[in-house]
Amino acid sequence: MVSMRFASAIFAALLLAFGFATQAPAQESPTSATHESSARPDVEKLIRDSGADVSLAFRSLDGGQELLIHADRPFQDSLSMKIPVMIELFAQAKAQELRFTDTLRVRPIFRSVVDNSAYTIDPASGDDLAHDAGQLMTLRQLCEVMITRDSDIAANILIEKLGLESIQSRIHSLGADGMVLASGFGDEKAAAKGLKNVTTARALMAVLLALAQNRVLDADASQQMVGLLANSRLPGSIALTPTSPAANLRAPSGDQHDAAIIFGARSFVLVTDVRGLSDPRASAALVAQIAHLLAAAI
Repeated sequence: MVSMRFASAIFAALLLAFGFATQAPAQESPTSATHESSARPDVEKLIRDSGADVSLAFRSLDGGQELLIHADRPFQDSLSMKIPVMIELFAQAKAQELRFTDTLRVRPIFRSVVDNSAYTIDPASGDDLAHDAGQLMTLRQLCEVMITRDSDIAANILIEKLGLESIQSRIHSLGADGMVLASGFGDEKAAAKGLKNVTTARALMAVLLALAQNRVLDADASQQMVGLLANSRLPGSIALTPTSPAANLRAPSGDQHDAAIIFGARSFVLVTDVRGLSDPRASAALVAQIAHLLAAAI
């Protein structure tokens, strides 16, 4: 399964045996119609009993089943908003508008979209590139640090290179209009003006589904990007266990966001946003139970 930096490592341990397949997963034959998962009543009861406030978007990779619960409620998550930056980089490289081997200089200072004033990514933020100002890095290297280490600095450098409008247009082309990249990361003036980087469960599901089905640019590019997501090693975020690609995301507010692409006998994409549970272990357990119910119903 491929999960993304959305929850704790507990998620992978509780959910299923995740692992990273070194070969591309076999594509499932699309079904002619999508039906709501028969697991809805059980999932809704599970959520009610937990006392949590949950939004989720689920779809099987064959397109036959889906479940949407409050799926258009926006939430903020750092890594999920870096995925379209990665996709646009691959798209421009494929169009030969740039090369992965092109280099840019690392710097922590950027310009606000509000008034072009300067802002700095704090070296105390823990960003892997915070102390590497002046170093040259290739676009490929920046992309890897952005995704595998959730680097805001790498993301902002790439956003300036690629263009916010181009990235948002790419998001639209993937049918993920609930995902909005409004500014660079750390742009507090933009956030104060309501220009926030947000996604919905439905939008993030659409992006992950396109990647899982090898529909982003081409099969090779899709698989490379899935591989980058699966290779993240951030503590408390992406976790891999012996049997399929997985990654999880943790929100700084305490809300827990989980996103997963599971390749296997029952392949699916699941995105959840869990609010109202103070114990992250309880949240992770809830997501694991939801995933189990949905998988069993495929």
